[in-house]
Parts: sequence; structure tokens; C-alpha cells
Amino acid sequence: MDFEGLFIKKITVENNFSYKSLYNDDRGAVYKDEYKSLIREAMTKGIITVEKFLIAEDVQDELYQISEDSKGLKYTLVELLKDYHSESNFVISPLIYLLKKLDPNFSLAIKEEKLEVVSDVISIEIRPRIDGMNATPRIYFPKEKVAIAVTNDNIENLGDILAVEGVSVYIIGTDDRSNVIYAFKVNRASKYFEVAKGYKQSVVTELFSKVRDIEI
Repeated sequence: MDFEGLFIKKITVENNFSYKSLYNDDRGAVYKDEYKSLIREAMTKGIITVEKFLIAEDVQDELYQISEDSKGLKYTLVELLKDYHSESNFVISPLIYLLKKLDPNFSLAIKEEKLEVVSDVISIEIRPRIDGMNATPRIYFPKEKVAIAVTNDNIENLGDILAVEGVSVYIIGTDDRSNVIYAFKVNRASKYFEVAKGYKQSVVTELFSKVRDIEI
């Protein structure tokens, strides 16, 4: 599978580009400030670099149709791809669009009480924990080691995904009218993994220390 083969072209990243474009800053997370600091500093120092690609344009009607055409197992797939129950279908529609482009003939089936995407072209996992703990991309291609997140993810989940070494990370988003689909490819230098490996553990340890110091 050539995921980047779906891309129309590479887009120049804006001069005023902010790391906040990679996730939803309104979403809460336990270690929100800590992860923001980690990713911001890594980008400032060039340890994290971002490329932007155009995937599709003039697709508002198609994404709307995907959003509305969610019945049976399609509904189950959409719900499984969501991070929370009330998350908009329009967040998920670009992911379904990508699956259709990768394999127009993919189907869905329940095997051992679990929904699976059946395809002769792609092998995918829906929202797996790729580090065995917390890193949960919306879609993961295990053969190619490609993780797909969306710009509506929270910063903590994004940080956990980026900390998984050997995995390519793409973040999918749309413009305000859901007419254009784009992807951010987030590249991490090897130094990033050295820093990120023990980062959360040190934050947790510090938090527990502060809690122990509080007099009740």
C-alpha cells in the first residue's frame, strides 16, 4: 500500500503555522500542558518537522454523503472510529473517504464479535493501542506501520502516538467547509524518541510527589 500515492500534491506549510493545528486545543487531557510544552519545544528546535499534503478537493458533497450513509455495519465503523460518542460524523468522513480510495471494494464483517475491514488490498486496525498502553490512532496500517490521527484528537493522545518509534504518523483534517481534505505528516528525529520515552513517566512521578506533599 502506498498511502502517499493518494496525495494530489505537497503544500507549503504556512509561515505562521502552529503546532496547535495538529490537534484540537479545546479538548481536555490530564497532561495537556506538559505535552504541549514537549511538542512545541521539539518543533522549535527542529526535532519535529511537519509536511502538509493535499489529499482531495471539492469533496464537500461526497463527505456529506458518507456522513449520512451510516447504517448497519457502516454505522458501527463510524462509531468505532470516534473518540467520544458525540463526536461529529464529519470528523470521521475523511477517514472513510481514504479507505474507499485505498480499496473501493472493501467490506465490513463481524468476526469473533469484532468488526473487521475486509480487503485484499489493505490490512487495517481500528483504533488499536499501538504502544500497548495509550497511543491510539484512529486507523493503523500494521504492515506499513502507518498511524492515522485527526486534527480533532487531544494533545495527549497525539503525543503518545508521536512517541512510538518506527511508525509514520499522518494527521488528517479538512477546511471549515469540509471541502478540502489535507494531511500533515509529522516527522520526528531519533532524538525525539529519547526525550519522549521517559517524559510522561517523569511527569506522573512529579504529579504524585506533589499530591503526597498536600496536607489533608
